[in-house]
Amino acid sequence: MMMSISELLILIGCALGAGVGMTTIGVLIEFSMRKKGVAAGGAAAEQAAAGRPPALPPAPSPASPPQAAAMPETAGAEALPTPSAPAAPPIPAAQEQPPAAPPVAPALPQAAPPPPPPLPQAAAPLEEPKLEEPKPQVSRLRLGLRKTRDNFMGRLRAVIGGGASADEIYEGLEEALIAADVGVEASTRLVEAVRKRLKNSATADGIRESLKEEIAALLAAVERPPADSGAVPLVIMLVGVNGVGKTTTVAKLAAMLKQERGPVLVAAADTFRAAAIEQLEIWCQRVGVEIIKQKAGSDPAAVAFDAVKAAKARNSPTVLIDTAGRLQTKVNLMEELKKIARVIGREMPGAPHETWLVLDANTGQNALSQAKIFADAVPLTGVVLAKLDSTAKGGVVVAIADRLKLPVRFVGVGEEIADLRPFDGREFAEELFAADESGHPGWKVVRSLTVFKVKK
Repeated sequence: MMMSISELLILIGCALGAGVGMTTIGVLIEFSMRKKGVAAGGAAAEQAAAGRPPALPPAPSPASPPQAAAMPETAGAEALPTPSAPAAPPIPAAQEQPPAAPPVAPALPQAAPPPPPPLPQAAAPLEEPKLEEPKPQVSRLRLGLRKTRDNFMGRLRAVIGGGASADEIYEGLEEALIAADVGVEASTRLVEAVRKRLKNSATADGIRESLKEEIAALLAAVERPPADSGAVPLVIMLVGVNGVGKTTTVAKLAAMLKQERGPVLVAAADTFRAAAIEQLEIWCQRVGVEIIKQKAGSDPAAVAFDAVKAAKARNSPTVLIDTAGRLQTKVNLMEELKKIARVIGREMPGAPHETWLVLDANTGQNALSQAKIFADAVPLTGVVLAKLDSTAKGGVVVAIADRLKLPVRFVGVGEEIADLRPFDGREFAEELFAADESGHPGWKVVRSLTVFKVKK
């Protein structure tokens, strides 16, 4: 059914009227909402100025439609086209935004509370100190034999490790022993003994072990127990040439025997050398022993006599007699040694109980000729080998045992008072073949034996 033009115009007019009405209603509703918001903001400001809490807005009534539902309708109405409708009057700017709230009086400044004390921090745990691993103690004799060992073992390793034949190894072994001042005769006997031990099975370890055993056996063969003086003081006389370290050796012996036996008397019987008495007196003060002396140039036998007599009167366990250094070729001085021995023997039968020859290890084979002359003058009972740490000729110890048949009582391995060490043949052999700084194999160290002990 076709619609007439008049009906169409009426329909369009109704639609336009409905749109204008809806727009007008939306504007009125928005205006009313804003007016209520201004009134509510003013009341809230007055309550804030008076210090009262703002009143809660009234709960919406269930009968009244929610404002949120009207907003979509308004938005939908504004979206409709209104080409012919007159524009709504603009809302004044004063009504679009609520008036600003009156300024609030600033609050009076209050004193800031003191800051809380800082919490104590937990102490950091102390780091435990790292304990160093104890280093193995090195024998003083091993240190003293360093030069001799390096020289001897260096030659021995060169011979054994060079791929030589058995005859060449034994020939090189003999040369190494001679270079260490063991002596030609002693070196030959030692090599022959090693050859008989090993026969045809000559290995590096076998040669070292066999040679070590032969040297230890040779030194043990001449060992003898120390003299026993009984109830009377032990009298020890020290002899030797000039410059071997005899006076220093007397002081070191005095310190050692003082710890082992008790008070020691030292006789300054070297009255020939200038300042010898003063030098010995200084040493005696250092070690805390008493010295018996006379003026320079006095009779040495008289000084020795006074020392033995004083020891008997004071019941001193030990007497050390320092004699003048002399060349073994000086007959008159060698006769003086015989006189000292005779004089103290008359005062104390059996004295001197020990007569020790002090030798310088640096002299090597020359020490053997000195020992022979001194042995003709007085009966020697032992040898003290000084300055062993400063020479590569420590093999002279073996030569002394082989040629002189005398035991080495002490060896000097340094300049300190405690660097005079009791000698033991087994320990010497062990240290001669001990492990060196390059890491070559060594053997177990045997402790030194004490030479003297207090008689019970």
